[in-house]
Amino acid sequence: MKNDFFEQMNYNYQIFAWECARVSRRYDNINFCVLQCEPYFQNYRNLYQIIKKISDFYNENWLGNADYIHIPDVRGVWDNYLKYPIILAYQKIDDYIEILGVSTIKYFENKSDYVNPYYPLLNRKFFEITGILVKQNSDIKNIGKHIYEIVLNGLNKYQSILPPFDVIFVADCRNYMSINGARGGAEFTRLNSNLDIYGELVGLYTLKKDNELVEAPTFVARFNFNQPYKKSIPITFNYHITDNLFAGLLDNIHFYLYTYGIKPGIENYDDCALVTYYELENSKINLDDITILPNGTELGNDRIPYIRKRVKVHE
Repeated sequence: MKNDFFEQMNYNYQIFAWECARVSRRYDNINFCVLQCEPYFQNYRNLYQIIKKISDFYNENWLGNADYIHIPDVRGVWDNYLKYPIILAYQKIDDYIEILGVSTIKYFENKSDYVNPYYPLLNRKFFEITGILVKQNSDIKNIGKHIYEIVLNGLNKYQSILPPFDVIFVADCRNYMSINGARGGAEFTRLNSNLDIYGELVGLYTLKKDNELVEAPTFVARFNFNQPYKKSIPITFNYHITDNLFAGLLDNIHFYLYTYGIKPGIENYDDCALVTYYELENSKINLDDITILPNGTELGNDRIPYIRKRVKVHE
């Protein structure tokens, strides 16, 4: 069953599907689609195969840090398929489907009885752009920017028919590629769709188990729509290797964000750890003005794709 929120709307996923069709017309043999709306994947055999391919795609193309623990397996992709629109870029060569890029657009409502621990602002509705990933070393460029264009244009249109909502994405504090991708996607959309849109850093969260950080602090950024583009003071996160790497990264972040003010943490639990979200008092840090220098803090922890066991997906 799909997310009840979308089922209540006449548009369902169609706005995203229309945006996919618009972008696809720029190419002869590359398709952008909402997986749930693409006729070719309504056949169960084709659907199972593409879900497995998406899982393998994440496994093989995510080359980030080993402590990043949220790579979806087949069951994870299947669960996303049942709940959220999945944006897929692919080309079909004879009967072979080659995935070029993918992202999932998740929707959450924070209520008194449940909040999303990674963005736990009470009574807030929000979309999270997750897992935008493109094929490594591909000759086809701008796939990631096109996915951002589709998603941001679609969400801009949803704003006219839905109650107010935020649009966020999260990135490991060392992951300059994700930060660059988000601001590049916003810039690409501004230029190609004449939208006033940009991203701002609004907070960060940490995960702790037994009072120890279990992964690097994670930045939370929010896209602003239909607001004048704002320039901010450039900020460079210049990290250094320390004995306790994650704690050292957090100390660095606090140092660079001291003048912006960090609100007291909001604590909740996810499936396995204590999540603490820290909102910035002054969230006027434009992503265009952020530079991240990992300085080796990301090395020695490279994630190696692994061979997964075959998982059968039932109807």
